[in-house]
Amino acid sequence: EKKKISDQVIELNQIALEFWEAELQGKSKKAKDARAYLEGRGISDEIQKQFRIGFSPDSWDSLLNHLKEKGADEKLIEQSGLVSVNEEKDRVFDRFRGRIMFPVLDVNGNPVAFGARAMGDDHPKYLNSPETPAYVKGEHLYGLFQGKEEIRKKKFAILVEGYLDLIARVQHDIKNVAASLGTAFTPEQSKLLGRFTKKIV
Repeated sequence: EKKKISDQVIELNQIALEFWEAELQGKSKKAKDARAYLEGRGISDEIQKQFRIGFSPDSWDSLLNHLKEKGADEKLIEQSGLVSVNEEKDRVFDRFRGRIMFPVLDVNGNPVAFGARAMGDDHPKYLNSPETPAYVKGEHLYGLFQGKEEIRKKKFAILVEGYLDLIARVQHDIKNVAASLGTAFTPEQSKLLGRFTKKIV
């Protein structure tokens, strides 16, 4: 039976995530700038690994070509949210370019979406994955995969808004944290967090 499309999208996300992690360690000036940016925010290598932070090269098609080399189906790539499609020019190109990549993992650690932060003055400052077969906005909490055991242990969760808010706390050893990803807190997120604690700060 053909694997659910959402599982196939997660597989592509996994390829993208590993590609971007490797890019962050690359030799290019942009990759060095990305590492300097993270260092400037006080984000240690250990935290970068824990949150699988990466860097999308400033190129129109490096990820697209990488996915194709891995044998990914073009239709699926278009559904994955990893590329943008310009109908009128009949062009497909990388959605995330020259940005620091924050994977959104589901509660089991599967990459379902990405948040991307511009390093310079690029707009928008944050660019997120669109909704895809693997990702419905408001159904996931960033950092919950990494923080769930600590939330259980401490018997409460600290809810913050965005990626860097959460990472800043984890840097200072406050690990019972989850982030709502800039949306209003939804009933689905509440249910999800309720599996680990009923007390939210």
